[in-house]
Amino acid sequence: MRLLVFRQRNFRNLAFSAFQPPQGLFALVGGNAQGKTSLLLGIHLALGGEVRASLADLIRFGEEEAWLQAEVETELGLYRIEQRLRLEGREIVLNEKAVSLRALHELPGSVLVLPEDVEVVLGSREERRAFLDRLIGRFSRRYAALLSAYEKALRQRNALLKAGGNGLSVWDQELARYGTEIMAFRRRFLKRFLPIFQSVHRSLAPGEVGLLLEETAPGDLLEALRTRREEELARGQTLVGPHRDDLVFLLSGRPVHRFGSRGEAKGVALALRLAEHRLLFEHHGEAPLLLLDEWSEELDEGKRQAVLAYTRTLPQAILAGLWAPEGVPVCWVEGGVVLC
Repeated sequence: MRLLVFRQRNFRNLAFSAFQPPQGLFALVGGNAQGKTSLLLGIHLALGGEVRASLADLIRFGEEEAWLQAEVETELGLYRIEQRLRLEGREIVLNEKAVSLRALHELPGSVLVLPEDVEVVLGSREERRAFLDRLIGRFSRRYAALLSAYEKALRQRNALLKAGGNGLSVWDQELARYGTEIMAFRRRFLKRFLPIFQSVHRSLAPGEVGLLLEETAPGDLLEALRTRREEELARGQTLVGPHRDDLVFLLSGRPVHRFGSRGEAKGVALALRLAEHRLLFEHHGEAPLLLLDEWSEELDEGKRQAVLAYTRTLPQAILAGLWAPEGVPVCWVEGGVVLC
């Protein structure tokens, strides 16, 4: 997939931007606080990606809405995507037709690599679990629907636990039904994802990576809920289920978040994103747009060269940073204005 045109108005700290990206690999180069990250976030959001920010944080201070527009070319044709971001919600138009966010996931979309991705590896289990849920959700409508249903049942069950527990049996069954399917989805997905993740990491750094799904109820979830009921009533919350599980990243058999260096964690995080890109490529039959912010930060020369080797094989990829590698075309960024 190729991004042909990108325009934005009042997105984050930028007033207006419009540019026609070159095909192939190119670099967005500019000083600090010139808008490089905002441009990548805007492109990613326009193409159906998720960012860790509230709508209020995505709208320029003092404005009522932000506007994003992307024109893309895929093997199936040309698409124009427009989004309006307001405090009350997000409106999406695809080829002049109002659609849901899920409709954009039918396109190859984009993968955004950020410096803070290392926190997926080193941070809390909530961070790792959210990463896994977002990733699987890009491939499966059913999984996204299951998560929504599970979270609704979880809220209801927790409310009953706080109120004394009357009527719990019905919600035990609901939670177990959705939760069991979520856990099965996760296991199947990780079995498919692991060899790609390992292959990508081998191209970046030494040491074999692994994935360990630590489940709070690896057997019968309904039985686990019944067994822990007294403890859950005392604490007023559900203590077992996929909402409490963890995805642990291993390097040479050891949990990276406990025993790995920051440099090792950075390599694992980068491999995760590039593996996501490869899996989406396989799923759609064409490459998503790859966006790398501060692409060389904390990377040694070997990892930089591996990233460049991969990005040079793609129809389009954007490296954002303070400098561009030799031979890579440059678009200059200053105050959100892009000159290619």
